[in-house]
Order: sequence, then structure tokens, then C-alpha cells
Amino acid sequence: MPSVPFRKMYGLGNDFIVLDGRKDPSISKAAESSRATRLTDRKTGIGCDQLIILEKSETALTGMRIINADGSEVGACGNATRCIGGLLFEEDPSLKEVTIQTKAGLLKCYKGATADMITVNMSEPKLLWSQVPVKDDVDTLHCGDKVTAEGLTDCAACSMGNPHATFFVDDCEKIKLEELGHGLEHHAFFPEKCNVSVVTVAKDKSYIRMRVWERGTGITLACGTGACATLVNAVRRGLIGKEQGYKAEVRMDGGSLTIKYAPKGSGDADEGNVFMSGSYATAFTGEIPEALWG
Repeated sequence: MPSVPFRKMYGLGNDFIVLDGRKDPSISKAAESSRATRLTDRKTGIGCDQLIILEKSETALTGMRIINADGSEVGACGNATRCIGGLLFEEDPSLKEVTIQTKAGLLKCYKGATADMITVNMSEPKLLWSQVPVKDDVDTLHCGDKVTAEGLTDCAACSMGNPHATFFVDDCEKIKLEELGHGLEHHAFFPEKCNVSVVTVAKDKSYIRMRVWERGTGITLACGTGACATLVNAVRRGLIGKEQGYKAEVRMDGGSLTIKYAPKGSGDADEGNVFMSGSYATAFTGEIPEALWG
């Protein structure tokens, strides 16, 4: 096969290899686990957190598949959605909004105040135990001692198209996430594994500090769906509310996202859905050589 064009994009340091299979369906072969892990390997491949494959869609401007660095496919990625939304706006600057089809559903993207800013309607969070999913019939707002680790207990769980566990702590910088993340991701309580965030809400509620371990990847600089899950669970617990406009800046190692979640019944114009706003960028473009493609 001849060399395959790719684009390296990132959102807050969460980086992606983007392949365009909208006109050439054979590009989707990149999703094969052995090929995907070769491409995502940072030492012998191009390297990235996730591999993104654009495909033709009958219901949206494009379809988007998301492959983790370990070769597993997932339903949602907030930072990647912003990147692809931005790419679509670059392709047709006349557009004001675009729709992207993902495994988790249709997501709408909107142009922000500047060219590199994108807002995504991430749709409604899934809050029932069977929707996350978790193993037991529990109130996902307080999972109690179902999942514990050093300094961590009583997580809140939800799904943003992928499962998330949010641990609220006094100082998330002190949590040994690099040591605890793998065990929490693979905990039996999460039958589909999970993304793990440790978070601290500022005393004045002006921001939320978040560190993240992503399912199938490990520690990353940022996670868009993780930031969404963090704000959702903070609102559910009453840590962020109407006084803050159901909105907060979520600060991660790679930068910040602004997340809004007004729950149903709040009377807010955007109630029910989660909105994520942040920047995206293209690092470089290139071609995948035949030897690496395999």
C-alpha cells in the first residue's frame, strides 16, 4: 500500500494521529489492533494517546472512530471531538456548526470566539449504574467503599460515552495516580474498565483541579470527557451550582477547559446537556511509510 497521509493534532497536550478515510475506506484498516498499536507507539511509531479515523457518515458531516494506544476502541473523546470539529471548520469556513458521528452518538461542535476555540455539545451524561456501567445496583453519586485505594474512596461515577470514576479529595496533587491508576481502571466494579480522575474543587469554587488516568492509555495531560464527568459529578454533589452558572474551569496538566452542566429541572436554557469549550491545534502533517503501516 502507498504511504498514508496523517495529521498530528492535540487538545491541551492530549494528542492524536488523525487519518482520513472518508474517501478511501481502506484507511479504516488502521483500527486493527496490531496496526493501531504500531502507529501509536511513541518509540517506534508516530506516537499518540489515541488514533482517530474519519469515515463517511450518512447522518453527520463525518464519522469518527477512536482507538486507544492499547488498540481498544472507545465511544467518545472530548479533546479529539474538538480537534475534528476544528478541522471540519477549516475545510469549510462558512459553517457555523458541524455534527460528528461517534460510537457514543452524534455530537455537535460550534465555532468559538477565536479560530482555535471550539465548543462541543457532549449530550446528556448517563447516570444510572447500568448505563455507566458498574457491577452493582448502586447510587452512582456515592459509590462508597465499592472502589478504594490509598487516599481514595466514595467515587462518583457517570458515563460521557465512556465510563468515568471521579474521586473528590482535599489535594489531588498528593494522590499517587501513576501507581494507583492501573488497578482502579481494571477494578472489578467496572466491567468495561474506566477512566479515573482525582479532583479538588477550589475553596472559592472558581476552578476545579483535575488529574486523570485514561482507560487504555494511562496518565495523560488532559481528558475532555474526564473534565465533563468531573463537572457533572461536582454539580450532582452540590460542589458547583447555580451561583457559578453550573459552570467551571477544569484545570488539567495540559491546560484548561470550560465545562457547563445544568441538570434537568434547573431552568437553565442548556439544561440536561454537557458543554465543553477549549482550544485545539495541529502539530504537523506527514505520511505513514509502508513499513510502519504493515
